[in-house]
Amino acid sequence: MKDQQSDLISLMERAARRNSTVPFEGYSREDGNIPGNVVVVVSDESVYSFAKSDIMEREQLGEDRVRVWVRAGATAFRMSRIRAGEPEDSFTVAMENIAPPASPHLAGDPTAASTSVTDEQMEHIAPPPSEELAGAPSYAGGDTAQVTVPRVLPPLSTVGSYWTESCLGGDTFSNNCAHFLSDAFIRAGYTELTTANPYINARCYTPARRPIRARDMWAWFQSRAVRTSNTPTRNTGWWAVFQLNEAAYWGGHVLLLDTDTWRYYGTGYYGTWNQYLYQW
Repeated sequence: MKDQQSDLISLMERAARRNSTVPFEGYSREDGNIPGNVVVVVSDESVYSFAKSDIMEREQLGEDRVRVWVRAGATAFRMSRIRAGEPEDSFTVAMENIAPPASPHLAGDPTAASTSVTDEQMEHIAPPPSEELAGAPSYAGGDTAQVTVPRVLPPLSTVGSYWTESCLGGDTFSNNCAHFLSDAFIRAGYTELTTANPYINARCYTPARRPIRARDMWAWFQSRAVRTSNTPTRNTGWWAVFQLNEAAYWGGHVLLLDTDTWRYYGTGYYGTWNQYLYQW
């Protein structure tokens, strides 16, 4: 009985360690360039170098293939294909191209929104540009070139109607929360996310150039916000949301939440994490 209890305690301790780590699987060897590091080749696109002290557990899958559990928040190096002229930097574990833990399904959580546009959403979508045809009536206000119309950004509800769970460039990562949400914002008219932006530090590598880091989107949410909250509350309108539990996943998670219908637009919902909500 005592041996069984010891085994159970050992398994519980092992599970607790796993909760604060991020798994990587690939071909491995000693890092010949950085003493004390191990190289893990996950794919032909991604090669990582981790300090041995940050590897909390290791499982041998074959002669030279392993699965390692790296301490969440550990700083490692990522070696991958880059575009000429773009800076290289060190890589923090659990960023845009590492899959987050599975999204939990808790009682009372909002449900995932459909990606299709309903009739009720049509009034929030801008119509196509006005056509100027020969013989068409002229604008009553005079020369349209002299008319200055203030730019009004679309409401968050419009962004929801553009959510397609995809990127215009067609690429995907293991973690697509910011990737796909920024695509919806841009499709809805937030073109400031397509140009140089002080809050956006990483983009996808297609011509679409969508922001791909949840923490970058979080900083942008804060720059726009006129109302904030830390508690999702029903019937308070639409909110841009950042969810964070650094012990579980340092990169965080972003989504759009419609509290009136209690539906979210995003790749998952982490109701047990810290909640940061923004409206504008």
